[in-house]
This record gives sequence, C-alpha cells and structure tokens, in this order.
Amino acid sequence: MRLLATFVAIVVSLILSDIGWAEVPGIVTGSRPQARVIDETGTLSAADSAEIERLARSIQETTKADMMVVVIPTTAGESHRRFATDLFNRWQLGDAARNDGLLLFVALADRKSEIILGDGLDSPGQRSASQRIMDQVMVPHFRAGRPGRAILDGATRAVTDIVGVSAEQPAAADIPPVPASTSASLVEKRPEPILQPLVEPSSPATPTPVPTEDVLRPEPIAPAQPWIPPTRFQRAPETTSDPVGMMILLGGGAAAGAGGIAAFRSLYRYRRRGCPHCGTAMILLAEGEDDTRLERGERLEEHLGSVDYDVWTCPVCPGVEKVRWGALFTRYAKCPRCRSVTKSQTISRLRAPTQVSEGLERIDERCLHCGWEKTSERTIPRLPEPTNSSVDWSSGSSSGGFSSSSGGFSSSSSGGHSSGGGASGSW
Repeated sequence: MRLLATFVAIVVSLILSDIGWAEVPGIVTGSRPQARVIDETGTLSAADSAEIERLARSIQETTKADMMVVVIPTTAGESHRRFATDLFNRWQLGDAARNDGLLLFVALADRKSEIILGDGLDSPGQRSASQRIMDQVMVPHFRAGRPGRAILDGATRAVTDIVGVSAEQPAAADIPPVPASTSASLVEKRPEPILQPLVEPSSPATPTPVPTEDVLRPEPIAPAQPWIPPTRFQRAPETTSDPVGMMILLGGGAAAGAGGIAAFRSLYRYRRRGCPHCGTAMILLAEGEDDTRLERGERLEEHLGSVDYDVWTCPVCPGVEKVRWGALFTRYAKCPRCRSVTKSQTISRLRAPTQVSEGLERIDERCLHCGWEKTSERTIPRLPEPTNSSVDWSSGSSSGGFSSSSGGFSSSSSGGHSSGGGASGSW
C-alpha cells in the first residue's frame, strides 16, 4: 500500500510539472498585462471572462477604480497573502492618489483565494464585506466544484459590495446615443422642484394665496438678540472660565465622589451588627485573630490583597458571621475551579503585528491556590496604515521574486498601493 501511494505521488508530481502547475506562471512575474482577467488554468469560460472584463471597465469608467482577476495554479510554496499583495503592488493597481485598486487572486491547485484591497478601499466596512464575499460566496462554490462560478460571483459581489457600483450598470461606451430630438423629452421627465411650500386651501373655489414677498423676505431679528459683527471684526470673547481651573474642579469633584463612596462603604462595613441568634451586639475580630476562622484560600486572598474578610463573633452565644469584601482594584481574577480570587495572568508576545499580517500573543493563566493552569493564544490586530504615502518600493519584495526594477516599473510610477487588507479563503 505504501509503494502504491508513493507511485501515485510521483505520477501526480510528474503530471503537474509537465503542465506547469508546479511553477509560478511567467505572466505574473513580468509587467502588468493589458487584460483585466488573467486565467492561467483555463477555469473561466469565454463568457465569464468577458463579463468580468465588462465589470472592470464599468467601475473604471464610473468610479475610476481598478480591478483585476488573476487565476494561477500555485504560488510554488510562497505565502498566498504575501504573494497577492506583492503582485498588487508590483502591478500598482489603482490610482496613486486614490489607492482604489482591487485584486481577486486565486491559486487553484493550492485551494487558496485572496481579495486584496488598495489602501483607499481598505476601510473596516469594506474589509468586512470582503470577508463576507469570501466566506458566503466564493468558498461555497469552490467546495461544490464550481470554480468558474466562484470567481465570477466573487467579482460581481466585489463590484457591488466593495466598490459600490451596480453590477447591472452598463459601461458608458455601451450606452447608445440619444437623438437630439428626443433627448430633451427624456431628460425633462423628472418633476420640477417645488420652490414654495404647499398651503392647504380653505375651500376649492378660493385657494389661500401665498405672497411671494413673504416667502422671499428674511425673518426679522428678534429684539432680544444683540447684533453680531462679522467674524473678522469680532474680538475674543471674554470669559471667566479657566480651563486649568475647570480641570482641577472636575478632578476634585471626581476625587470627592470616590472619597464619598469609600466613606459610605466604610460606614456600612463597620456598622453595628446584631447576632442573628440572640440579637446581642457582635464583636469584630482583629486582623490577626480572624485568620484562625478563615480557610486556606481565604487567607491567601487576604495575603494577595484581592479580598478582605471581616469575622464577627457573638460574646454570648457561639454565633459567628464572616463577611467578604472584594478589593475595588486587583490584578487577580476568580479561579474557575476553586472560585478563589487567586488567578494570575501573564501575556507574552510571540509575533509582533505589521501592516500586512496580524500578531500573536500567548496568555498563561495560573491559580496560586489550587494550581489550575491554562495556556491560550490570541491574535493582535494589524497595525494601521501609515499617514503618508511616501513608501519606497525601489528595493522590491523578497517574496515571489518580485522587484520594482523588472518589467519597467519604478518607485516613481503613478500606480496605487496596498498594505495587504482584504480577505482570505481556502477550501
């Protein structure tokens, strides 16, 4: 059985190498082609390619946005996100000022797909729309064995949901010219704007007239309002408010409020307590004396400062009352096993975030009472895009063998740029 699996793997690798699917097509390593649809796998039919070309021309003529669809077999082991982002920046999709490029990238043999947004389209809402297109439209079609439908529907939804143009809108060049004799009648179909408010007539025979001078005459200034000079003649308003004093006042008010809460809590905590059995006034034990009445976890909570316990005893009967007071601010949390507030947490950064990829950090949780432990990981959001566009791409990218000098592109070109925002999918 193992020999059969090895034989099949060798045959598959030879077939892939013969048809070129084990290598990156040369068209994506050169300069940008004229076509907006690049399909090196034969997945798209002629009708699908023509429809995507029409959509790309439509949004470019309507909003100046620049969309391309690239379908290749594989990235030859390169990260698909990095490969697609480098391809976007190498071909410089979109305008340099607007950064309104859009790339739909598919590596069919790798079963990976990417939507790369230009920085001008990379908003939180458009990024969410990209992921919805990937998860709800493209990936289900890929898994069902309909790759052509996945690419066409993904491009259509990208036009409507990301760029914001109707997919049914024809290109401007496809709209037939309107004859001069009929153009006026077609344009004048919209109703005339109403310049005066409608007034309900008192009777059908005698409508209430609306004097034109009353509509056009400005409202008189109320006598109580003083005359306000133009802005250039106004002096700085004199005020008695002081920003520093206002801050001090607000800070003092907040401190007074916090102090009042603490004072109320202290009064309520040390109020007179009657024994629930005999009604006799109970006695509060000192801090050192109440440790004998506490459990091990409770003593540890007091030692850590997360909880403070008051132990009240009755001088007449054996009545004892133990009251728990949690700290207002503490770095410890409640343990899910022993329920004591003795759980500590340590966060270690494993990978720093960048503008292209998310970061990763490890969270180590441990209870100092029962020894419960848990380790988990969570992602760190990507860094925001730079505030200026003075990015030097002359050095090129090390991924995918791209450099800005090949194919006639240089950092002085007027193309757009992407920081890698968009969506990823696999099936």
